[in-house]
Amino acid sequence: MRNIIFFFLLLPIAAVLAICASVPLVDYHWTFDLLAQLLEPAFVIAVVATLIPLALRRWRLAGAGAFAAVASFAIAWQWQQPTPVPAAGAKHFSLLQYNIWVRNRALDQLAPAILELDPDIVVLLEVTPAAREKLRALDAHYPQRFECWQTVGCDGLVFSRFQIKEPHVDFTGPPDHSPISWFETNADGCALNIFLTHLTRPFPHLPVTAQAKQADDLAGALRGWPGPKLLIGDLNAVPWGHVVKTVANQANLHVSLGAQGTWPSVLPSLLRVSIDHAMASEGISLSNRRVLALPGSDHNAVLTDVTIEDRTRCW
Repeated sequence: MRNIIFFFLLLPIAAVLAICASVPLVDYHWTFDLLAQLLEPAFVIAVVATLIPLALRRWRLAGAGAFAAVASFAIAWQWQQPTPVPAAGAKHFSLLQYNIWVRNRALDQLAPAILELDPDIVVLLEVTPAAREKLRALDAHYPQRFECWQTVGCDGLVFSRFQIKEPHVDFTGPPDHSPISWFETNADGCALNIFLTHLTRPFPHLPVTAQAKQADDLAGALRGWPGPKLLIGDLNAVPWGHVVKTVANQANLHVSLGAQGTWPSVLPSLLRVSIDHAMASEGISLSNRRVLALPGSDHNAVLTDVTIEDRTRCW
């Protein structure tokens, strides 16, 4: 019986240490990348795995749990810091991104909630025809719209106070096709391109290499466009994982950071993972990231302030 108790106390500690060890190895194999997705909840798991042995006076196990908690906290720390606050007086616009979920049963409440936040640009994913009808109240407040969801395989809908010009819809290549849609806009006197995407899940989706291939294709598409750019989407991947790092490094983008995860929304903040991202090119600042609970989805929404800090990069 004592051996069984020891095993069940040791198991979560070992799991947390395995997650921590996987973070620097995410580029070497998909299994490391998959484990690393759980770094944010790993800290909470380690704390619980410390307190239980302490209560049972299993000092060595408690020490191992404390080590795992410190390790997971230290590794995650650099990605939990908020992005720098823009200079005082700098002009900015607000951008709301939200995966509204195809099974959302509270769509009647969604438009009023968005109107209360009053963002300048709204990017919604997993939009269905039924959901679009429930969002008609937003049309009067946002004169510009990009109805990507009307294209088979794309699920995005954009509402904007700024002009939407030359919208395009494309897709990543095989083995799996995820949308890459984009449009040109002019925000605060700066012309820039805004890209939307929704990548596949890393697991149990097959083949397991699909998401990494999508990251390469997405980065290639972004590299092909000059000037300032934003990437908004559900990447189904965390900032320290292979997918986000690939897009950021190959397309020369930086990702908006913060301590609150976005999925699944039913869990407390520290147990959620960050998979909904805003990424920007040089000269664009992403700040004041706020994770918000909006009606009906298994994701939380993210509201971000976008500042054009280097206007010499504008078109």
